[in-house]
This record gives sequence, C-alpha cells and structure tokens, in this order.
Amino acid sequence: LDVETLESIQSRLLWLAARMVDSANHDRAPGEIKVGGHQASSASMVSIMTALWFGHLNGSDKVAVKPHASPVYHAIKYLTGELDRSYLTRLREFGGLQAYPSRTKDPDVADFSTGSVGLGVVAPLFAAAARRYIDAHFDMPDGPSPRFIALAGDAELDEGNIWEAISDPALQGLGNVMWVVDTNRQSLDRIIPEQKIKKLIGFFQGAGWHVIEAKYGSRLEAAFQHTGGAALRRHIDEMSNEHYQSLFGLQPAAFRERLLQDADDDVTEFVAPWTDQELASLVTNLGGHDLDLLIDCFRQCDAVTDRPSVVFAYTVKGWRLPMAGDPLNHAALLSPKQIDELRSQ
Repeated sequence: LDVETLESIQSRLLWLAARMVDSANHDRAPGEIKVGGHQASSASMVSIMTALWFGHLNGSDKVAVKPHASPVYHAIKYLTGELDRSYLTRLREFGGLQAYPSRTKDPDVADFSTGSVGLGVVAPLFAAAARRYIDAHFDMPDGPSPRFIALAGDAELDEGNIWEAISDPALQGLGNVMWVVDTNRQSLDRIIPEQKIKKLIGFFQGAGWHVIEAKYGSRLEAAFQHTGGAALRRHIDEMSNEHYQSLFGLQPAAFRERLLQDADDDVTEFVAPWTDQELASLVTNLGGHDLDLLIDCFRQCDAVTDRPSVVFAYTVKGWRLPMAGDPLNHAALLSPKQIDELRSQ
C-alpha cells in the first residue's frame, strides 16, 4: 500500500467535507438561517472511509454510510469522478445533496439510504441474507462475491433494532458482513462512558460475531513496547473517557499536565524524553486514524468466513479540526477564519 498517497487522499476528503458544510452555511445571502451539518462527525470518519474506499473495496461491494458522514461520501464520489463539482456547493439545498445519503434523492448513492439513524446499519446485514438466498437458489454470473459493509457511529448503537438484528438466528453465519463502528466516544451532547463501549463489544461477542478493536495507532503501540511503556498503556486504559477527551483541546504544555494528572511516577518518567508537541501527537495516535492498521483489520474480517465481523475503530470526533474532542462539537461549525486556516493546512 502507498500510505503516503492514502494520507494525501484523506487530507483532501477532510477539506472537502468540512468546506461543503461550511459553504452550505456561510456562502448564502445575508439574513438566511444556517442549515447545519456535521463537520466533526465527518472528520472522525475520514480515515475509515479513505482506507475502505481506496484500500479495500471492489466494485461489487455494498456499503451503508453513517448518516452524519455523508459529506465524506460525496467528497469521495467527487474525487473518483462520480459526482459533478457543482454539487459540492449544494449540500442540504433543495434538489442538491441530501443531509443524509439517499438512493432516491442523491445523484451518487447506489447502495443504501441511511437517513433514519440505526436503520442504515442493519440494512447490509439483511441484504447479505437476501444474497445468500439468491446464491443458494439461482445460478449467478461469475465475478467477485459482494461484501456487505455498514459504517456506524458508536452512539448509533443505542437503537434497539440493531440488537434485534445482530442476535437474530436467521442472520448468523454471514461471513461477508462487516460493520465498522466509529468509536469516537461521543454522542449528541455527552461523552460515552468507557463501560458502555465494553458492554457494546460484549453484546457482539455474545451474539457470536467476530470482534476486532483498533484502539491505538502503530506509533503509540510501538511506544508501549519500550521499557516502561506498559505503565503508559495502563494509565491511558484506566483513564476515563471524559478525561481522555478533555486532552484534545489543550495546548501541548497543558496537554502534558492534564495527561499526567493522577499518573504514577513511572509514567511521568517514561514520557519525559518527548517534547510537549511530540507527546500530544503520540497519545492521540488512535487506531481509527491509522490507515495501515485499518486496512489490516478489514482483511482480518475477510479471513473470518463463518460469521459476521465488527471493527471498533477508535477515533477523534472532529479529528484535525479546532473542535476536536469538544463534547458539544456535534453540530458545531468552523468559523470563516478557521476554514481559511484549514485550507492553508
């Protein structure tokens, strides 16, 4: 894999997604109300969708996209030449791109409509069951077998229909199904407790699913392997989600102080060689933004053919944006100045 190229693509997707929402709200006549959008929720999905579309999918695969990540999806379709540029400035406009992916109203959505939160997640699972029936009863033309993939937010898993679906005996054994959970540990207006994530993972395991956690990125995992690194892993693992999320909006010097709050001396000693900037970059190196790791997780799911798979990819809501990790960033918008800075970056 050419990871450098993939990183360039994800930077373009991050910019396009953020700017599409910005355009919908700010490139308007004076006095018009803002129309909203989800820059932070899109940013958390950029790496997952880059790895998936540009490092894993083939033409027969079917994907249901997390509703709030629709700007990233449209940005992908623009880069691949499947969406005319004129639509980029028509997000949430009558006759333009919809707020959430729609097969009937968007010009570029081919697989699943996902506007009703929770319903889009289970659609690939039922589609895979229908495909299993077709394969068993009809002669199908040669070609790659489709994989059925759902991209979901962790808070989206609160929907009850999801748990009815994953535990349904009729849907067991579907090895061509993969869900990727954007584990950004935030919902609309709160931080999701760590115990909640563990319970979600336990529910999938109890239903017989193959579960993978992409929690830490390769740089942070490498640091854990050094002498004394186990203490840092333990410190981060035991840190509450609220404490961890509070790190993102801090300047590097304040980041170190906050990180080491209630830390043992061996943790303080272990991280001492890194500068404040290096330490902040290291500790926020999560698996859901590690392209190599993500693609490896997707391939591991392919290798398990007797049951569906789910990847919990830990991400930062608002990744690489000034609002990163803010518990109130769900519908927050970058200011014109921040958009200019992001454009320069």
